Amino acid sequence: MKLTFLGCGDGFSVEQGHNSALLTLGDTNLCIDFPESNHASLRQMGMKLNEVEHIFVTHLHEDHINGLSKLALFHRVYPGKTKPKLYVPTGLLADLWQVLRQGLELTTRGKRVLEDYFDVECVETAFEIAGERFELIRTQHVPDMLSYGLFCKPYFYFSGDTRLDETYLAEVAGEVQTIFHECHMQEDQLPSHTSLDELLSLPASIQEKMLLMHYVDDYVLADARDPFHVKHKLRLAEPLQVYEW
Repeated sequence: MKLTFLGCGDGFSVEQGHNSALLTLGDTNLCIDFPESNHASLRQMGMKLNEVEHIFVTHLHEDHINGLSKLALFHRVYPGKTKPKLYVPTGLLADLWQVLRQGLELTTRGKRVLEDYFDVECVETAFEIAGERFELIRTQHVPDMLSYGLFCKPYFYFSGDTRLDETYLAEVAGEVQTIFHECHMQEDQLPSHTSLDELLSLPASIQEKMLLMHYVDDYVLADARDPFHVKHKLRLAEPLQVYEW
């Protein structure tokens, strides 16, 4: 299995795309979230939109789902070898269609529904692709908003957008090789995200497994990244960088 970051940036990123990752599993793949910036990243990888076969939605903020309409339409015009399968936490499905329907419902061939574009699977706790099990982990992002991370033992935990959950990280750290965790990397404390200071309070054994994502563009250049890596055990994920297990 390998994971390639299609983007590592936060919702306002210009230079590195919004946060999303592509997992390669044998002869198939899974995208975690699908922002519009994925199109350019996939093209750089030599992939077309109709080669994306599975998508998981962590939550409904625009910078995580604003590429789904383009993906859906591209597959309709240029069909891939299979209709893309969309894994949606059960509580998000109705609201997801309300977001997407403005661009997808009305067509020259009549009204369409989400299932016309995707093979939709509502997920309660877990799903499987190519023999690998992905467990949904409820995260603490915005009050009253459903948001999820993904746990894939023994490989990784992918936090999605979340405030720090120190208790869960302590539990999962011994079960995975890598923790992909969001960190806004700004001096301001953002109540819906995790700060660098919070992550630096974690035990060194956890920090050593962490790759940070969903951060500001200030750290795109090596002039900022290299001093950070010299100073800390934490590492910054990079767009189009590949991680293999």
